[in-house]
Amino acid sequence: MTSIRTYDGKIYLCKTCGQPCYINAEVGSSHFKEQWDGIFCQRYPLAGELLEMEWHAVTLATLKRSYPDTYPYLSS
Repeated sequence: MTSIRTYDGKIYLCKTCGQPCYINAEVGSSHFKEQWDGIFCQRYPLAGELLEMEWHAVTLATLKRSYPDTYPYLSS
């Protein structure tokens, strides 16, 4: 899955839940891996219709840095 922190493409909002999402070339609109357990979206892991945003660079950088990450990482 794709992380919002490292994703370098255009970020949209999901019209179903209002959370950030992106266009996955293989499956279409998708949510980010950080959202796996932290949001309720009827379409997860896919996203609903997309709302295109004109992000200010500082706002987008802040969103990426501070978005809650509840993904279960395995420690080695």
